[in-house]
This record gives sequence, structure tokens and C-alpha cells, in this order.
Amino acid sequence: MDFSLSEEQQLLKNSARDFLTTECPKAVVKELEASDTGHSEELWKKMAELGWMGLAIPEEYDGAGMTLLDLAVLFEEIGRVALPGPMFSTLMLGAYPIAEHGTEEQKKSILPKVAMGEAILTMAISEPEVDSDPKFIAAKATADGDNYKLSGTKLFVPYASVADYILVAARTDGKPGDEKGITVFIVDAGAPGISLTPLQTIAEDKQFEVALDGVSVSSGDVLGAVNEGLPIIQFALLKATAIQCAEMIGGAQFEMEITAEYARTRIQFDRPIGTFQAVQHRMADMFIDATGARWTTYRAIWRLSEGLPAEKEVAVAKAFANFATQRISFGAQGIHAGVGVDMEHDLPYYFRHQKAFDIQNGVTGAQLKALEAAIGL
Repeated sequence: MDFSLSEEQQLLKNSARDFLTTECPKAVVKELEASDTGHSEELWKKMAELGWMGLAIPEEYDGAGMTLLDLAVLFEEIGRVALPGPMFSTLMLGAYPIAEHGTEEQKKSILPKVAMGEAILTMAISEPEVDSDPKFIAAKATADGDNYKLSGTKLFVPYASVADYILVAARTDGKPGDEKGITVFIVDAGAPGISLTPLQTIAEDKQFEVALDGVSVSSGDVLGAVNEGLPIIQFALLKATAIQCAEMIGGAQFEMEITAEYARTRIQFDRPIGTFQAVQHRMADMFIDATGARWTTYRAIWRLSEGLPAEKEVAVAKAFANFATQRISFGAQGIHAGVGVDMEHDLPYYFRHQKAFDIQNGVTGAQLKALEAAIGL
């Protein structure tokens, strides 16, 4: 396998870095984080004009028809500046599932809006009793003639306050733990019966509790087949997890670069601290972590792009990246010493995001458990 970038991917990477460097300095990023929505409509419009929202949407729905691997290149650059916003949820938790499982009417109605930057999407899966395994979903979808009534509580729904549509997973049959009986619905985020409560997170990203109280949806809002929603959720989360690994690697790469620069210029005992063997070894360990995380991640994304089974590869990538990005962050803060833990510095910002990444889309223990069969246990 050759993971070197194609000419088109390199152009995408360069243009994304130029744009993000200019438009998203840390002052803007931190301002967005401190805002109520974590979202800038002006910035969103500019990114849509660059074609980012339609990058992986099929051409027949006004997208560019590029691959998941291309999207990974973009999200690594987004991770480099740690830009908050609903792009990840819109594409990975909304547009991709609709493109792969939606009816023609659903695709024509929603995907061109996403590509033009006119629709924000998210997905509601987690519940008070549901963390890593969506088959335990208990939120109810009760048949009401040709419609359904949705009731239940969803947790950690990203950017629900600015979303136009929420993909809601609810149980139409069976009991929590059954693999059959879950259905995914495309729900208008402004529908009566939906209420939002913001949740405090270590990353200060915009996550919400979404309460559903008899929310009415039609049979035409079903994504895929009734009672067959679990594979839709699982495949969406598989791709989302892999792309999130790429995003976190971008942040870790930036931490390494600013730490190397600091080590070259910080003078102690009449010499740059980068000349001390202990610092050199720490930087080498950080480089090994970043390289391993990038290779395992891009191997998983390549297999997904090629339509190959990638459950094991994604589990390996997520488990490795969970450890690697935090070790890089710890190493960067250690070399910077006191300034590295000053909340006004950039490093604590990245550390918070990497710590949150550890518990999103499956903690390390859940990823290791997913590998039991692969290692013969």
C-alpha cells in the first residue's frame, strides 16, 4: 500500500492549510469555543464555497464525488487548528448515512443542501444506558397510522442546537439488546416535542441532551428499512471513528511541530533544551506515536474507501490513537514545562480535545474487546 498523497489530495491539503491558517487563527477558534453555538455561519459559508461540504457527496447530488480518503486529508488539516463546528457531524453522521441508505427522494431533498452549506445534520444515538453498543437503544418509535411517535432521551448529540435535521435511532420492535428492531429516522430538528439541554464537556464542544416527547415523523422519514437500522448506525460510526482519528492526528502533528520549535529556541544552562538527550528521546517517542497512529488510521480509511471489511483496522486505529495522541500531548506539555499547562497556551486546548476523543466512539477498552475474535479469544 502506498499512502503518499495524490496530486489532487496534496492540492486539497495545501489549500485547506492556507485557508485555515488565514481564517482560523487560535483567537477565532477560542472565540468559537466560547460562543453559545460553536458555529460561525460566515465561516461555514466560506467552507461550503470551497466545496468542503460536498467533497464526498455523489456528483448527482451536487457534490464532488471524492472518497473517504480525500475527506481524511481535509479533516487532518481541520484537526491541526482544532476548529470546532458541525462539519464532522454533518458529513460523517448525517450526509454519509443518507447517501448510502436514503431513498432517492431523501437524497435529492437533503444532500444538495448539505453540499451548498444550507443544511446542518447530526445523529442521536447515545442514551443514559447506551454508550459503546447501540443495540441497547431503548428510545421508542411507536406506530401511529402512517406516522411514528418518537419518545426518549438522547445524550451527547453534537451541535443539535444549530442542526436542521437529526438522524434519530429508536426502537420500533423488540427490547434493548436485540439487534433487530432499531430504526433510523430523519427528523426535522425544529419539530414539536424536541427539547435541548446543553451538556458540559472537557472539550467545550457543543453536545446536547435531546428529549423526544411524542415527536411525530412520517414513514417517509425512515432511513433504510424499518427494524434494520443497527447496521446503518454501525457503519456510520465505523467511518466516523476513522475520520475522527485523522482529525486528532492533525492536532498531534501540530503539537509536535510547536514543541520542536520550542526545544530549538528555549535556552537553559546556556544551550537549547533540544540538545539534551532526554528531550530528544521524548520527541522521538512522540514522532513514533504520531507515525504509528497515522499509518494505522490511513490503513483503516483506505480499506473503507475500497469497500473492504475494516472493523478490525478501525479498532486498532482508534485504540492506538487514543493512547498516542495523549502521550504526544503529555510529551509536549512536559517539554514546555510550566508554560505548557498555562490555560492561555495552545497546548491545554489540544489536550482537552484529545482527552475527549478518547471517550468518543468507543473507549480503548471497547476497541480492544472488538479485537477479541481477531486474536483468537
